Amino acid sequence: MANSVMERICERRMNEGLHGLAIQWGAIGDVGLVADMQDDDKELVIGGTLQQEISSCLNTLEVFLLQDRSIVSSMIVAEKRKDSGRATNPLEAVANIMGLKDLNIIIPNISLPELGMDSMMAVEIKQTLEREFDILLSAQDIRNLNFAKLKKMTNKA
Repeated sequence: MANSVMERICERRMNEGLHGLAIQWGAIGDVGLVADMQDDDKELVIGGTLQQEISSCLNTLEVFLLQDRSIVSSMIVAEKRKDSGRATNPLEAVANIMGLKDLNIIIPNISLPELGMDSMMAVEIKQTLEREFDILLSAQDIRNLNFAKLKKMTNKA
């Protein structure tokens, strides 16, 4: 919601002849908990995009600042794989989205945001649980979700 408001403000400023630029960044690598948890040799796909390197973001920023649009985006779209690695259960699906390889080392009662879930991952988790497993959760439910709750939901189904 806040991003949408900021984009409307930038559009209005541009229409009034003032400066305004909203940048929709994809996942940014090299920083954050997910980057720390990720294996260096594996590319993490989040919401169908790969993480951009900080240097790529800075180079792109210069290009964006020199153009006349009010809203721009920068992301690296991941190639679709033939073996989509479709998960067989909700726990595996959520772990795959978050780039977690071994659920045995995860404390089940730690919330997904504490494990590094960002807003893009939350959307992907919500959509995957609905589409693949008929598990309907609100955005707030996803933010409060942990692997223990998810396992309990899976066992009830």
